[in-house]
Order: sequence, then C-alpha cells, then structure tokens
Amino acid sequence: MFSVCSSLSQPLEVLELPYLCLTSTDLAYLSCSQHAPFLRELDLSENWLDESSLPSLRRLLAQAENSLCQLSLCGCGLSDTLLGALLPSLSSCRALRSLRLALNPLSRTGLLSLARTAAGIPSLRLLLYPNPLEEYEPGLPALPSSAQLLDWPLLEESEDRDLTRRLLEEVLNLRGRSRDLLVTSDLLNYSPDLTVDD
Repeated sequence: MFSVCSSLSQPLEVLELPYLCLTSTDLAYLSCSQHAPFLRELDLSENWLDESSLPSLRRLLAQAENSLCQLSLCGCGLSDTLLGALLPSLSSCRALRSLRLALNPLSRTGLLSLARTAAGIPSLRLLLYPNPLEEYEPGLPALPSSAQLLDWPLLEESEDRDLTRRLLEEVLNLRGRSRDLLVTSDLLNYSPDLTVDD
C-alpha cells in the first residue's frame, strides 16, 4: 500500500490516511519509513486502533516527535486504556500544535488524563476532544463506534457537560494554559487557524 512513499525523493511532510482500515502491519511499515522524522501533519482518523497497533504508532510518534505539528486520531476506537498507553508518546511531541481525538469512547476520567497531557505540551494550541461517555443517553454499547457516538443523543440535562467543562478548566488553570490552549468538543465550530504557526 505504501510503496510509493519509499520512492519519493523529497521528505513527506503531510500524510492523510483516514478511512483506510490500516492494519498493524501497515503502521509498522509507516513507523520505519524514512519519511517519519519529517512528518508535520498526520491523519489516521477512522482507522480502528487496538493493542496490536499501539507499539507501531508509538514508534511512529517517536520518530516524528520533533516535527509533528498536527495529529488527528478521530474515531479510532481509543478507550481509556488504549489512550493511556499512548499518552507518554503524545507528551513527547514537542512541536504539536493541533491534536484531534473526537469520537473516541473515553470516559470523563480518560478525558481528564488526556487534558493533563495536552496541557503539558507547550506548543499545543488546539485539543479537539470527544464527549465523554457519561454525557450520552443510556444504551450505548460498552465500546461504541465513531458512527454510534456521532448519532447517539447527548443527555438533555446540562449538568454533566457543565461538570466536564469545569474539570477541564481546572486542569488548564493548574497548568497555566487557560489563555493559549483551546479545548473543545465542537466538531463544527473550532478554528483550524489556531494551528497556523505564529
């Protein structure tokens, strides 16, 4: 699938591979690619990630930790456990400005762990996070797909969303990031201009 990458004479800086059903073998290939250290934008959204995928993804992020500015892992099936295993690699991406993780099945506890990691990346300006599972109406499967998360109704009561916002604000305030890091779950209205270099 990626043989074209090895034949390019110039470093590949943008790699968009959403909706491709990538396997752990595909990710292993990417993580060993000569282009990995030069990646500035990486989109693996809607590729289902599991425990077998994580070592290669961690290796890929380690290769790109000094260059990667935008990372999108929306709808990848990242649970609290899987994301927790990925957070140390994310925290090492010191050039990261935009991190998109919408439509992943995280609990509020998992989301707060993500927020703490995000707030510790000085370059980060945008975190697009998933609504935590506690904010959905009852009946979701234990590990819902991105399509189910997109279509399932959120609770009409605002208390749960208000609680999430308050807890996220506390994380940002503790890290001194309340002014320069936008943290949002709004898929439609966040500004991609925040990811442009100053």
